[in-house]
Amino acid sequence: MIGNVVSRRYAAALFSIGKEAGMAELERYGASLSALGEAVEKTPRLAEAFRNPVLSTEEKKKVALSLLDVAGGGAVEHRFCALLADKDRLPLLPAIAADFSAMLDEARGISRGVVTTAVELDDARKDSIKNKLESQTERKLELEYVIDLSIIGGIVFRVGDKVYDASLRAQLDNLRESIKRGE
Repeated sequence: MIGNVVSRRYAAALFSIGKEAGMAELERYGASLSALGEAVEKTPRLAEAFRNPVLSTEEKKKVALSLLDVAGGGAVEHRFCALLADKDRLPLLPAIAADFSAMLDEARGISRGVVTTAVELDDARKDSIKNKLESQTERKLELEYVIDLSIIGGIVFRVGDKVYDASLRAQLDNLRESIKRGE
């Protein structure tokens, strides 16, 4: 919980700086921050090094800044990572990157969602579903498609904290509850 609050604050601070510079800068910050967050997430030894109290802040900073150079980060990102190192917040890079990405999506008017079906959908069907959902939610959507045989049929759509469940499993569960209540 504390990591979420702290990571959101750091992401919001960088976002507000980027907002003043324009959308292109926000995109660049997001790309370099995502690359750093991904590196920490996918390399357990790197995450351990950032949490290791034996390593000095300068050593951690040097590693983070060299990774940022590879990711193509600019001066603002360098100062941001140096601040994270000074405050011993480098282990939060994946969470900060995720929070920043969510803020960037909101600024772009994009919502990310998951569409769950019982069968694989072809591209035409995926496009049709995406277009229908975009018109209903009045937002641009980035969708991930997942197959889950337990829903039996139909579709389950999740975006943020909202779930739209039009699956056969949900309908059968509702029918079962109605029968139990004697309706």
